[in-house]
Amino acid sequence: MKRLLVFIVIAIFISLTCFVKDSSNPLFTLAETDRVCLIVEDGSLSEGEIIDSGSVDFVYMSKEEGLKAIKQVRVQGLEFYLSDISLDDVLQLLKADVVEKSEIEGLNLVYAYSPFYQDNITMDGKKVNVQLALKGDEIIAGFPIILTGY
Repeated sequence: MKRLLVFIVIAIFISLTCFVKDSSNPLFTLAETDRVCLIVEDGSLSEGEIIDSGSVDFVYMSKEEGLKAIKQVRVQGLEFYLSDISLDDVLQLLKADVVEKSEIEGLNLVYAYSPFYQDNITMDGKKVNVQLALKGDEIIAGFPIILTGY
């Protein structure tokens, strides 16, 4: 009986760890990440370049500052500004599955799903939690979408 109970506990633990998503975002580790923008509740952060946008603030900061700040406040959205990296490299790093691609006035947009971000939106019945905008050698990665503009 004890063996069965131990087996059940171990099986539950293993199954839970297999289905838990990774909460860390690998874009924080990239040298190509120039800065980040945290979309947070109005007034919840006092550090960084803050742009008030009604009920939320867009807070721009270095990736190191962003990594610390993300642990202190509830983030409603997150954006990374990348340079000198290919779209394929970003998608591979994020382990992202592309849902849709489009082009608007010379701007390439990619909508995808990555296991590194919990929140998502639904687009044509499919889950999307990362939007990538490519212009020249710059990429903006927004989680779940880009809220600050291109």
